[in-house]
Amino acid sequence: MTAANVTSIAGLRAAARKRAERLQVNSRIATTLLVVVVVLIVIGLGATQSASSAVGIDQAQDRFYFFKRQLIGVGIGTVALLVASRVPYRFYRKVALPMFVATLGLLVAVLAVGPVIGGARRWLPVAGFTFQPSEIAKISIVFTLAFLLERKHKLLSSFGHFLAPIAFVVGTIAILVVKQPDLGTTIIIGAAALAVILASDAPLKYVALLTMGAIVAVAFLALSDQYRADRIVGFLDPWGNSSGEGYQLIQGYYALSNGGIFGVGLGASRARWFYLPNAHTDFIFAIIGEETGLVGALTIIGLFVALAVTGWLVAVRAPDRFGRMVAAGITMWLSFQALVNIGGVLGVIPITGIALPFVSFGSTGLIMSMAALGVLVNIAQSGVERKT
Repeated sequence: MTAANVTSIAGLRAAARKRAERLQVNSRIATTLLVVVVVLIVIGLGATQSASSAVGIDQAQDRFYFFKRQLIGVGIGTVALLVASRVPYRFYRKVALPMFVATLGLLVAVLAVGPVIGGARRWLPVAGFTFQPSEIAKISIVFTLAFLLERKHKLLSSFGHFLAPIAFVVGTIAILVVKQPDLGTTIIIGAAALAVILASDAPLKYVALLTMGAIVAVAFLALSDQYRADRIVGFLDPWGNSSGEGYQLIQGYYALSNGGIFGVGLGASRARWFYLPNAHTDFIFAIIGEETGLVGALTIIGLFVALAVTGWLVAVRAPDRFGRMVAAGITMWLSFQALVNIGGVLGVIPITGIALPFVSFGSTGLIMSMAALGVLVNIAQSGVERKT
């Protein structure tokens, strides 16, 4: 055997070893994602049962009413997660534009025929259930932007080619969601879109300019509506309006302070007995903090930090541009939504009314979040060598 042959065989063995090591790391990353989300869902089921029991008795004469509905969501979401984790993520290139068109149709349908609940049109009734098309919009915008920016990656140095697809895709969906009205979800969609753009080949100066423009637009929208302006006032001085806009935040403070270090015990929350509005939805973190204390609250925060770090690892290790952008968008969506929800409960940012991913009651959000997690798992498990 010649020296050249020996060198070639050694090279092949080294490459095979490197490939096996990478696959092993990919598998660990995917497993971490799944473990984190399973723990969050289990915590969410317990918290939903506790936080919603009083409301369930009041509205449906069944303390398990919301728990059973959430359990159905977990079942459907599990199927969605398993299917999404098996479907090659590159498939979403083919369905990105049709999915975007369908999402626009659903958002228009909400404004046209959706029932008004709590002063907003956000839901569509289907077969006795309701779902929120804005939750579908979160993943749709990630796929669509990733598809368009990948196709135009050689042209993104031109500001016109950079701005046109972003302005159309993000602008159209944002307008329809704001009209529901739902500024909180619009902000989450914008953050996910920004992560996709940041992970693309676009020049950073364009991304910075777009970010500044988005901040100005959000500030304008927040202050242009009296209801949103009142929320900001309630955030800045909740005690000055303790029976109005500051009431929910103050009751959240009471719940968290009542929990202390180790909590009052599972199922022993006092805030759930109609003291804390929306205890099983956007303020479920306060119930967790009351029942499990600082330890439980920090556990939730730690799980979302782990999700964010692992998700960004998936994006960094993704085999191609499309995978990198999709992973970045999904990770930003889930982690930033958690940050906004928890920040609102803690009073460090204004309350937006959005749910805590995987934890809060809400089947549509849970199913779409689990489906998105499945896509993230598939990207984590896919590929060995990066294709630029």
